[in-house]
Amino acid sequence: MSRLTDRSCRAGRRALAATVVAVLGLAVVGSGSALAGPDQLKGGSVVMQLQSSRGLKLKPRTVTLPITSGAIDPVDGSGTAQVFGGFRAKRGKGKAKVKLTNLTLGPNGGPGTISARIGKTTVASFATLAGGTVARSGWGATISNIRATFARKGALALNHALSPRKRKEAKKSARGGVKAGQPLGTIVSVTTDPLTVDVVPNTGTLTLHTDLGGAFASKLPEHCISPLTGGVAPIAPATQSLSDFSFPVAGGIAAPDFSAGEVLTAGGQTLTKNSTPLLTPSNCSSSGPADGTQLISTEIGVAFNPDALRSLPTLPTGTLPRAPLATIDFSTGSRSVDPATHELTITGATVGLADLAALTLNQLFPTRSGSASDDFAAGDVIGTIDLTGVKLR
Repeated sequence: MSRLTDRSCRAGRRALAATVVAVLGLAVVGSGSALAGPDQLKGGSVVMQLQSSRGLKLKPRTVTLPITSGAIDPVDGSGTAQVFGGFRAKRGKGKAKVKLTNLTLGPNGGPGTISARIGKTTVASFATLAGGTVARSGWGATISNIRATFARKGALALNHALSPRKRKEAKKSARGGVKAGQPLGTIVSVTTDPLTVDVVPNTGTLTLHTDLGGAFASKLPEHCISPLTGGVAPIAPATQSLSDFSFPVAGGIAAPDFSAGEVLTAGGQTLTKNSTPLLTPSNCSSSGPADGTQLISTEIGVAFNPDALRSLPTLPTGTLPRAPLATIDFSTGSRSVDPATHELTITGATVGLADLAALTLNQLFPTRSGSASDDFAAGDVIGTIDLTGVKLR
């Protein structure tokens, strides 16, 4: 990659990079992982049957706890769910309220824990969990028949809460109270409702259909970029066919209702100053930036909130934070997720240049005409995008 020789342009780009980093840093949203794992939850429920034993009475017998947040893998059932609700415990004259806060589940029925709050005391390991079977339920999962037993710290905390005496005496009385390993009950079901689900890696393609008559492509020659001679080019494994660019989907996450997530791709695209006789203004080669100067965009992704085509941009001065390359208008096309095949499809969505992307391009590739009408502008139509063959887990 060539460096600029014009000192003023170089200083301007450094200032621009610092400004863009500061602004974009406020808006950068972490991209979704391409690897399978727990799905973020927006809801769900836990149904638990409590078991009274050894003089300990638990009410109500069955509790239903709404899931407020968390992340659980719908395939092996592992992860953590934050819940809201609890039960009342009584032994002799002692009474206590137990508020369940978290369920941590092991994979495929492996060991897990329940966290709880008893009065003002939070117990990270109130009970232990074991067993259970996992089955897909819609986009989430249902984990059934998990055994719950009191953990040592949970038994001590409950004995203390049920005893009117001081802690030291309560520990002594615990010999006849709740014991570690004593059954708490059975979690009949944990049903999850995910906010987003994983995109299956290496499925599907993002295709950018460049509109050669659109505002963006029409302005390229005035910025000394000739798309017909390599000024716009793919980075492998992305490919180009005439004005169409195809990017293989690498992974990501997506909400089945398109309310959140980002589908990520491999490869990328370069914009390069390539002064070309007859195809760019005659004074392109005699002024900065130098021929060969590039803007590199990689990790291109379709983000659903906000609706944006995002990328990781690299300038001659360095790599900037992940940021919107273009806005996406999904209303111009169609989008759907087939619940039977879990296939996500988008067709004909219009993409227009994002405001900060336009600013970056104008600074890096100034016009040779000197006319503001030739500057890139927010909303300049680039073309349309399709996402096809994308599988959700």
